[in-house]
Amino acid sequence: MRRKSVTIIPLRTALIGLLGVAIVVGGLWTWLNRGAQTRIEIYNPAGFNATEEVDGTCFTGSLAAQRAGAFRCSAGNSLFDPCFSLDDNVACPVDDPAANAGVLIQLTSPLPQPPEAWENDPDPAKPQPWYLKLAGGGVCGVLTGTRPSPDFPLGCSIPSADAPTYCSEPVALEQSDGAYITVCGVFDSETREIINRQAYVVEEMWL
Repeated sequence: MRRKSVTIIPLRTALIGLLGVAIVVGGLWTWLNRGAQTRIEIYNPAGFNATEEVDGTCFTGSLAAQRAGAFRCSAGNSLFDPCFSLDDNVACPVDDPAANAGVLIQLTSPLPQPPEAWENDPDPAKPQPWYLKLAGGGVCGVLTGTRPSPDFPLGCSIPSADAPTYCSEPVALEQSDGAYITVCGVFDSETREIINRQAYVVEEMWL
C-alpha cells in the first residue's frame, strides 16, 4: 500500500491561501510566538486496556492510519479502523489514544500481509496522523467512509462549532519550528462546499 506525503509551507502562505480562505482563530499568534510545537506521538498498543473483547478479522491495512501494524477490521456488523497488532490479536483504541483503551479483537484468521497491508513505519518527519487534538479544545479523526470533500478528510468535534466540522490534513509551518495547523469548516449542502473556514493549531497528533 502506498502512503501520501505531508506538505510544508510558509506561514504567510498557509494563512492566506490554504484551501481557499483560512482565518486565524484566537490564540494562534500567541501560541506560535511562545515557540510551541505540535507534539507528535507514535501509538503503541502495549498495555492496552480492553473494555470489550470480540471475535473478528482484519481484511486490509488501515485506511485511517497509514503505517505498519495498523489494520481495518470487522467484528459482527461493526467496523474498526484503525486497529493495531498486539500479540495474536488487534487493539482498536476508542476516543483518546493516550488512554490506550478500547475494543480488543481476538482474531479468527491471520492478519493480511503486504501488499494488502502497510509496510512503512510511522515517520514523525512526514506525519500522517489518524487522531488530532486541537489547541483550545477539539479532537479529530480520519473519516474512512464518505467525505464531503477529498481536501477535508478529518471529522472533528470542536466545542465552539455548532455543526459537524471537517478539517484538512495538518500542514507544517516552516517558520514555526515544529507547529502544524489544520483548516476546518462546515459542509454547505447547497453549494456542496466547505464554508466558514478557520485555521486551528494542532496541539497533538497521533501516528
